[in-house]
Amino acid sequence: MQKTLLTLVALSTTIMAVELEYGTGTFSMEGGFIGLTGSLSTDIDAYSLVDRHSNLMSDFYYGYDFHLYDSEMMKQGQHIYNGMASGFNRFSPIDVPKMEHRVKGLDMNVHLGYDMIYRDQNNFFGVGVTMGASMPTIDSISMNKKLFEKTEEILEKTQTKIKTYKIGPSFTMQKSFNPYVSVYGTGSFTYQTGEVKNKFIDGKYSVDGTFQSYNVGMYFTPFTDDYKLGWLTLSPRLFATIGYRYSKWNVDKMAIDVCGCKMDSEMMDSLETKFGMDSSIGYFGVGLSF
Repeated sequence: MQKTLLTLVALSTTIMAVELEYGTGTFSMEGGFIGLTGSLSTDIDAYSLVDRHSNLMSDFYYGYDFHLYDSEMMKQGQHIYNGMASGFNRFSPIDVPKMEHRVKGLDMNVHLGYDMIYRDQNNFFGVGVTMGASMPTIDSISMNKKLFEKTEEILEKTQTKIKTYKIGPSFTMQKSFNPYVSVYGTGSFTYQTGEVKNKFIDGKYSVDGTFQSYNVGMYFTPFTDDYKLGWLTLSPRLFATIGYRYSKWNVDKMAIDVCGCKMDSEMMDSLETKFGMDSSIGYFGVGLSF
């Protein structure tokens, strides 16, 4: 993850603005995996590389955001699923062990649009389109109590890889109170399609769904100045941000077997549920623009 973050920083040096953010918050996951009938929540850390708004020419703008995230382990109890499995297969009931999940991955987006209102670089409202990709991976470990002991043993480790591509409408805005403080907001709602891979899946599992993200914050600019270098004028600005970001990721119904129970297709189909992930993250950042 650190190598990926350094690569993103290196790529950003040729762009007009760059901001590094660190955030922490809550991550939730529900459905999609066998036995995951309720919602699981845990803490999550996010590292981001962001440019919310830079004008290309006239009132056209671009932006980007790359997010690396890593959650704590989530424990999934299986008593609900085990009851369902026994109902389908009374003569040979299936007892799935407790599962633990850890989510990490990369979410990246590029925004292109037009400023419907533009006064200056601190006061604007633009609408456009967002294109991007989400690549979460979910490490799952099945655990089971040892007989006559209180300790647990690891029965199986597996990794589920999800890759989706997305496109949809978005907006961005910023409003200044004075030369040093302003507020901003962004939002997008995209349609996504992709695939799921897991060693217990025969081939690839195709998925479709939606991704939405909303972001609000405050922008502080303690330093700004103009420097003329011949025909070129640079206006470096050192700035800091503090904000809140909410993201929600949904796909169609699916039933991913992460414990290797090898159930028949009829039973798998009956256990399909909608799969969703969402995160609520508070963050702070520092950046430099020219």
